Amino acid sequence: MTLSSPSGWKRISATTDSTSRKGKSRLLTVPELADVIVHRHTGKGGDVYRMLLEIVLTEDSVSLESWKAVLTTPELRQEWDPAVEEALLLEMLDHKTRISKTNFMLGWPAKLVGSCRATKISS
Repeated sequence: MTLSSPSGWKRISATTDSTSRKGKSRLLTVPELADVIVHRHTGKGGDVYRMLLEIVLTEDSVSLESWKAVLTTPELRQEWDPAVEEALLLEMLDHKTRISKTNFMLGWPAKLVGSCRATKISS
């Protein structure tokens, strides 16, 4: 594993049923819930959790460009970022620079806040 586990993070053991695999001898195309490793860090503000999932990529695997496209498309941001109410592309200046507008929900109950920013896409 390339990520190191700092001393403050404690691994949480997941309970699995009897049908879970005992070894990872075969390459799976679809990860399973049992493949996710969960860590907990207790701090002043409470517990923080992080989840790790290692995916083996081969030449036949899906390119990471599709993931990059999902993460950089403003209209899809509300699908993966729960703090986003709405996001849209305002103007594409060139193939690497664009201006997008994002409306965030902040506070509880959520308040709508607008943000507009220019993004330079690096390849």
